Amino acid sequence: MSYIVFARKYRPQAFDEVIGQSHITTTLGNAIAQNRVAHAYIFSGPRGVGKTTTARIFAKALNCERGPTADPCNKCPSCLEIAQGSSLDILEIDGASNRGIDEIRNLRENVKFSPSRGRFKIYIIDEVHMLTLDAFNALLKTLEEPPAHVKFIFATTQAHKVPPTILSRCQRFDFRRISIKDIVDSLKAIAGKENLKVDDDVLILMAKHSDGSMRDAQVVLDQVSSFADGRISLEDASKILGAVSDDILFSLADSIKSKDALKALKIIDDLSNEGKDVMQIVLYLIEHFRDLSVAKINKDPRALIDASSEKIKRYEEQAAKFTVEEMLYIIYTLSNTIDFVRKSSMARVPFEVAMIKLTRMGSIVSSADLMERLEKIELGLKKNTGLTDSAKPPEAYNQNDCKKSLKAPHKESSAVVREPHKEAKPDKKSHSKGLDEIIGFWNAITDRVKERKISVAMYLNEGYPESVDSGTLSISFPKSSKFHKDTLESPECKNIILKAIKDVTGLDFKLRLTISENGAGKNGILKDALDGSDSIIKEIPSKKESSEPIISDALEIFGGEIEGESGRVKTK
Repeated sequence: MSYIVFARKYRPQAFDEVIGQSHITTTLGNAIAQNRVAHAYIFSGPRGVGKTTTARIFAKALNCERGPTADPCNKCPSCLEIAQGSSLDILEIDGASNRGIDEIRNLRENVKFSPSRGRFKIYIIDEVHMLTLDAFNALLKTLEEPPAHVKFIFATTQAHKVPPTILSRCQRFDFRRISIKDIVDSLKAIAGKENLKVDDDVLILMAKHSDGSMRDAQVVLDQVSSFADGRISLEDASKILGAVSDDILFSLADSIKSKDALKALKIIDDLSNEGKDVMQIVLYLIEHFRDLSVAKINKDPRALIDASSEKIKRYEEQAAKFTVEEMLYIIYTLSNTIDFVRKSSMARVPFEVAMIKLTRMGSIVSSADLMERLEKIELGLKKNTGLTDSAKPPEAYNQNDCKKSLKAPHKESSAVVREPHKEAKPDKKSHSKGLDEIIGFWNAITDRVKERKISVAMYLNEGYPESVDSGTLSISFPKSSKFHKDTLESPECKNIILKAIKDVTGLDFKLRLTISENGAGKNGILKDALDGSDSIIKEIPSKKESSEPIISDALEIFGGEIEGESGRVKTK
């Protein structure tokens, strides 16, 4: 008797034996039980996941002598003929080699004839997407209204290539890739029946290599078992599959962490001499760092990593050497390398360049750590400029300190600082005093506003404190800055300004924004003075205002005097 490969020998013969497609087998079984079988089905999905196998089981279920039944007996002549592929009522057509309109015309003629043995004549067309457009069009009418004894089952790996007119006439079932766990369990069962000794790591490697295809995994097991002769080791499986061993992957990761580019290049050279495919090496390394990332962030990585306990422990030990940001950067760099490998005729060179780049990378800081460092720098700057969040209340300053600060050069502001009064809250008798404190700390107030929102500070710089009346601070703007004034009228902007005033002076105010008719400051204070102008000669609106306390202090500090009737101040 000729040898039968595992993929054929262990092909499922009942719905319950189909692995990983319970959502489809359950639906088909219920349709048979409820007598709701459609006239056309389309099975789509990756290779080797059970499309044709399910179609054959479905055909047996419909034509079984005990049926139609969701559990065919596999013993009656009809079931045996279908299993052997010799049934005259089940016609399996290869869509790739029978893709023309002539073949479809023959099919249309043959559907008229009744089945020879079973209840239904069933057409299984594999890779149906390979049919030509004319062939699909010729099939439309027959597919929509076939004879009662005819069922169509189409199988394809590329359902998007099937015309919508065909899809709309079929019930569609999408087959999934089979999980690694299900493949490993199936391979383990086959190995037991074949008296093969296989470790779990070997089965996991085969399952990963199959990419969700049960047939591919069974073919690999069949091939490796012939090579190993009873005992299959991980090394044997790696040689057959062209896979990169775990030790090599761990060594490459260690070379990146230790910044040993020479070691990494030596490993790549050895792999190339062994005939390993560079693309596969890069993909295996990406998967390795993916597993390291999972081991780093997950307390129980076994649920997300398909590996033995010993291997997972190695992952956890190596993951401790890397930060999550470093591993993500490595994965991103290697993923970009794949594109260069595909485009280059010298696939090895882009991979070597990427490894040199990774071995020379500096430490990668997370965004959270970066923000923390910036906050510390910002706090240090605030302390150096005296603008901490817990700003000193007005009582902490005295006139001598203000005079010293005015005489000493200051990069940020040269505004005259008025001695703050002790009253924390202005009343009707202390309107001018409250205004003096606002003026004295105006630059500090605008700086505090800038910390919260730069645009508000820019608009506020166009205005100046004009008066305090009944607990309301009036800030005046020139006519040319009407846009700035209107923008600051929003509740959000006003809250920012009042909060800044409260933080710096300790005073609570309501806020009113006005437009000045002449554009000049009042109370003896010009807008230029508030902006820190270094001009020597200042304009004073009237002689009467020279008696104001803040003007007297300014004259005393700068050693100036009021000149004649013009009201001009001149420094000595």
